[in-house]
Amino acid sequence: MKIKVGLVGTSQLSFPGPKEEVYAKTVEQMKKNAKEIGFDFVYWPKQVIVERDAGEAVAYMEEEQVDFLMVLNVSYSAGFLVPVFYRIKNAAVGIWSIPETKKGPVMFNSFCSNNMYQGINDKYLRDYKIKAKWFYGFADDKQFLRRLTVTVRALQAIKKLKNSRVALIGGFAPGFYDLYFDERSVFSKLNGISINRLHEYDEIIKRADKVTDAQVKPYLDELDAQGIKMTPNAAKLRAFSIKIYLAYRSLVDEYKYDAIAVSCWPKFQDDYKYSVCSVLGMLNDDKIVAACEGDLMSAISMIALQEMSGQSTTLMDFSAFDEQDESVLMWHCGPSSTVFCKKNGYTLGENYSGMAHEPGKICGVGVARDMVFDEGAASIFRFSGDMESYLNLSGRFMGNAKDSNCGCRGWMDQLKLNGKPIGALDFTNTILSGGFEHHYPIAWGDYSDEIAEMNKWLGIKSVKKIAYENYLQDSEDAE
Repeated sequence: MKIKVGLVGTSQLSFPGPKEEVYAKTVEQMKKNAKEIGFDFVYWPKQVIVERDAGEAVAYMEEEQVDFLMVLNVSYSAGFLVPVFYRIKNAAVGIWSIPETKKGPVMFNSFCSNNMYQGINDKYLRDYKIKAKWFYGFADDKQFLRRLTVTVRALQAIKKLKNSRVALIGGFAPGFYDLYFDERSVFSKLNGISINRLHEYDEIIKRADKVTDAQVKPYLDELDAQGIKMTPNAAKLRAFSIKIYLAYRSLVDEYKYDAIAVSCWPKFQDDYKYSVCSVLGMLNDDKIVAACEGDLMSAISMIALQEMSGQSTTLMDFSAFDEQDESVLMWHCGPSSTVFCKKNGYTLGENYSGMAHEPGKICGVGVARDMVFDEGAASIFRFSGDMESYLNLSGRFMGNAKDSNCGCRGWMDQLKLNGKPIGALDFTNTILSGGFEHHYPIAWGDYSDEIAEMNKWLGIKSVKKIAYENYLQDSEDAE
């Protein structure tokens, strides 16, 4: 879902630099940037000099429904222009300046104008609480492009979230009280998002019962063609898995959901001695965000990660930590997309939770994906509580470097919280002393900058490090 970026150029007659030429070159480069980064682009063709000019430019941008207005101070510009720009309706604002000539008379004085505009926002317009991001450089400068890319991804994620339809199917997992939230808080942050909590487990079963063998066969043939290894129990249940998958797909297609949170236990285990884990993996393969255990807030968070990364995401537990190599184990029963195991693939087996465990006997229920995540950079992000805070963790999955339990899993090292290195013990203490929820949405790639910017626009605070101490700690001890 592309955002629309609008560009307006401001100037003042008293500065002698080639302002029209600079602006024209900027427009052409921004057209190239739009194609490469992935946003729609419009621009105001005239230089804005007086307040009336600013009003006309803003009216045009509002009519175009831009999501982000960039105000380029081609030269030093009048202070009475910027309140008009800052108060544009339904758009974020960026204030941009260009480098000055290195000697001789001042040709543009662009940067000084940027400084003044941001000062006006903070002091003169303080009661409006307007957020604005500054930019510096020419439109093809490397640093400028990186800064713009972060903003585009962050605002695209917000736009996607505000236009998303999310559903809970079957309720929360029993006893998972830390996953509850007040949906009104979500509406206040993401005006336009739709949340439906009313779908029941039986709706999926009824849909699955209507799936024919002929509809199932192409999927079975594809599994055979891929040569996916599976346990006898998983093989016995694979046709049933496909029926359940198609049932979820039909519900998603009918209601046009962007994400679902699924009650994956205990009903499937009680009624069918079956686990829906691999089905969630199949849905995530299709880029239908599917969160297990009824975790709606993680499903919403996964939408943002998927929009930023362009790839399927997954939902994990934090299962262990190791101070020896400063790593943490991210694990879950078996619901992950194949994008996490392109190197070594996966097998189909059992989920060992959800049923009583008898001494000396494995009591498993199929079908779950068993995979070790490939080596590579990854991001962990989740809105917390009633969206008053968020977790922003990045790191590197270590591949097969360490032993781990059956399921979907990966050891992660090189940990950074909010872009700053953090040890495994300090991270563990941050989570436990701060009372963070026990679910962790994950995407490939480092999107810590984008995550931070998205939440800054939304007005949500980051989870801060709580350095480990031997005495009792809580969130008030965060740095």
